[in-house]
Amino acid sequence: MKDGVYEIKLTVPQKDIYYISWNVDACEGLGFLQTDEASNGLVTIFTPLCLIEDMLSLIEGLKAEGVSAVISEIRVLEEKSDD
Repeated sequence: MKDGVYEIKLTVPQKDIYYISWNVDACEGLGFLQTDEASNGLVTIFTPLCLIEDMLSLIEGLKAEGVSAVISEIRVLEEKSDD
């Protein structure tokens, strides 16, 4: 199993930052949201490597609810193997 973290940079409406954060936090262990520049709606979500598909699904679900979320970057911050 690989350990590590994905960093997902998003631009969202400022008014929705708390709503998105609450949804991420409600899914215990899925990840957490960091507000980078609230006035411009810039946030970063961190999620374990093994849960990236679940996090992307959550983001798509938010979009389906009408939350505008634009992913600008997804990258691996750290990756370790248990070998």
